[in-house]
Amino acid sequence: MVDWKQIGSQALLYLQEFMSWFLALPIISQVFVILVAVGVTILSVIIVYYVLKGVAYLVYYILKGVYLLLKGIFVGLYKLFEELYYEISGKPKPIKESSDKKCCEQQDAPQQSHEEQEIIKPMQKEIQIVQPDAVFCSECGSQYTLRMLEQLRENGTAYCVFCGKGYKSTKVEVEQY
Repeated sequence: MVDWKQIGSQALLYLQEFMSWFLALPIISQVFVILVAVGVTILSVIIVYYVLKGVAYLVYYILKGVYLLLKGIFVGLYKLFEELYYEISGKPKPIKESSDKKCCEQQDAPQQSHEEQEIIKPMQKEIQIVQPDAVFCSECGSQYTLRMLEQLRENGTAYCVFCGKGYKSTKVEVEQY
């Protein structure tokens, strides 16, 4: 058996030795030893916390993965045997209606045959091409001044007076047949 009295007396002997050593130190060293002991205790608690947290996450994700794996296997087997059942028996597979269709469809909608359906003609719009007299800068959006337009016609290059963006126009000659 274990002799608890001997173990207790041995622990008290070590405690008395530590206390005599600790009290023999100068006060600065005693404070330093206490700070180191508190720091080591706090760090060990933090390390134990993160180790236990990591183990818990590991166990959680392993169990979740095993669950999803087994679920996928059993759902796949169920669908396989369901398809085999309908193929072997020759019965048509029932069509499941989604709940979204039921809530969105109107019950009172009159059923029209294909011939009776009204043909809707698309509306025709007339598109007019407008040639603006004003030219705008593509950088800042301001309208070209008369001086800028004259410069563009004469030299083929002009700079926006508001933002400084340069433009160069090239003349294109079209041959007529």
